[in-house]
Amino acid sequence: MATLALSPHPTQDRLIKAVLNQWQIEGSSGITARRLAALADVPVSSIYHHFDSLDELQVYAQQRARHEAENWCAALLEAIGDFPASPVAFGSFFAHVIDAWCEGQRHLAFAWRECDSAPDTEHLIQGEAQAWQRLWYEFWREACAHFQVVHGHVITKRIFDTESMFHLMRWHRAIDQAALGELSRTLGSWFAGTPPPPTPWRDHTHALALETMPALPERDETARRIVVAAQQVLAEGGSPHLTHRRVARRAELTLGTVSHKFPTKSELLGAAFEGAYSATVDKLDPRRFSSADLDAVIHAIADSISSATRERARNELFLAVARDPALSHFGRQLRYLRGRTGRGLLQSLVGPHRTITATEDALFSDFSLGQIRRHALFPSYDICDQIRAEFVDILALFERPSPEA
Repeated sequence: MATLALSPHPTQDRLIKAVLNQWQIEGSSGITARRLAALADVPVSSIYHHFDSLDELQVYAQQRARHEAENWCAALLEAIGDFPASPVAFGSFFAHVIDAWCEGQRHLAFAWRECDSAPDTEHLIQGEAQAWQRLWYEFWREACAHFQVVHGHVITKRIFDTESMFHLMRWHRAIDQAALGELSRTLGSWFAGTPPPPTPWRDHTHALALETMPALPERDETARRIVVAAQQVLAEGGSPHLTHRRVARRAELTLGTVSHKFPTKSELLGAAFEGAYSATVDKLDPRRFSSADLDAVIHAIADSISSATRERARNELFLAVARDPALSHFGRQLRYLRGRTGRGLLQSLVGPHRTITATEDALFSDFSLGQIRRHALFPSYDICDQIRAEFVDILALFERPSPEA
């Protein structure tokens, strides 16, 4: 398929902007010919005059978003020529990139995430998803080279993949910025070989998130089956494919039973998100691993990667929380309780000579989720070898004893 010209026909331009708007506000579930035509103020027939299909229109919208992102990244890389060329300065730059991307380029951030959430059946989108990955890989490779972060660009890319998703979840602007700054400076301390800094903002929000963590509703056996089935349907086809009929078929229940338990599409979507949320917070429980058993960790992550559909369900949950303030009760916990279920895992891998902080646990969670996301969406035959190589790199950062040791 040809690439759209940088100066497309005005109608094409309006339709592409309408797609980008829908991805930011509502996601792929808002992509219909009638809605896009209304937003672009053109007849529905204009879509099929300029594009072969809605899928092709979305591919062109992805190309537009990625082209804008490439220009944005190039401007950042040009600007860092004036920045200190030292690992100590890296953390502040990392925080700036994430905040500027999620706030100033929010429409592009959602376009990227929608691209990764596309089902496997949408083959046209898959090439665009790989192009996004190459864009960020090259960006962080060049940025890390400037800041003299040796062998750190893959670690940074994995953490960026996750943290830039969580920063889309708005809670309290001042606190979110401060907590991101502390997390980023902690990452910088890893690369600089310095002690992790104090993180009072993150410590405060972590405690608050624990106090206000919503209890998931008690479900009977039938409702639990529906929750699991809804999460599976969401994972395989995204929210546009989540219907009572499909969930009933997957759960092997009658349509009436599913409709009685979850009468509306909104409630059914909430059930699917509940399933995805539970699966996310239960990952990497340290009780599953023996002390410092790196092989067990690697194989557990490889097992998590075995199905890209699980990763897409998690993406759908994260994107819904980022868009909808009504889901903020999920967002605060997802954002500020990262590392809680895996607490002790990094400490076990590092050993007793180096004390791991709660913020470092969160960074390690970012890294692990980034690994799962990357390898689930773009699987390869040597997944375990790649995971091991990345773990060797990140664990090498902890070879220095902490000052209090």
